[in-house]
Amino acid sequence: MASFVTVRGQAISLESQTESLLSKYAQFAQTTSSDATGQERTLDNKLEKVLIQRQDIVDSLRKICDETQGISTSKTLQVQRHQEVLQEHRQHFRNLRSSIQQERNRLNLLFSVKKDIAQQSEESPDAYIQDESRRIEESHNVVDSLLSQAWQTRDQFASQRAVLQSAGDKMMNTLQRVPVINQVIAKINTRRKKNALILAGLITLCILFLFFTW
Repeated sequence: MASFVTVRGQAISLESQTESLLSKYAQFAQTTSSDATGQERTLDNKLEKVLIQRQDIVDSLRKICDETQGISTSKTLQVQRHQEVLQEHRQHFRNLRSSIQQERNRLNLLFSVKKDIAQQSEESPDAYIQDESRRIEESHNVVDSLLSQAWQTRDQFASQRAVLQSAGDKMMNTLQRVPVINQVIAKINTRRKKNALILAGLITLCILFLFFTW
């Protein structure tokens, strides 16, 4: 196993290399092109590999500290500091990459708008009028379709209402034609009234009984 000093020397060397690469990569954020150049892609890939390599080295340093008895506190703190610097460089790299991509998207949007304006200016007035007329006609067709669907829905509701009304009329006619049903309904109503009177009388008697016996 390599010594702590040797592995830490590699970590320090890669940290310096990362700072140099980040400095070069930051230039693309200041002068962004609509498409990534070959140099930008190469630098991006190199930074990715260096950061991964540095994480492996920090893990090796941490393993040495764990397996070495009586390791000094200063070495443990050094490993922790290397990890913190690595995180800072990673975040800086992500921020630069995001800034470059945002600027590239903005440039591409501007180019697209300029291209559309140029194409419209090259078109003849007659072609523009025909295009607008076609769009208006399509809008009218959509409105006509919606109105037609609305009328169909209204007719369906009216038809359903007529069916329900017809069913109700048939039921009433059936009740009127069958006297037995009317008689049964009348008897049920009469019995309900009698039960209500009996119940009211019982309640009154109970109240009077309690009043006089209390």
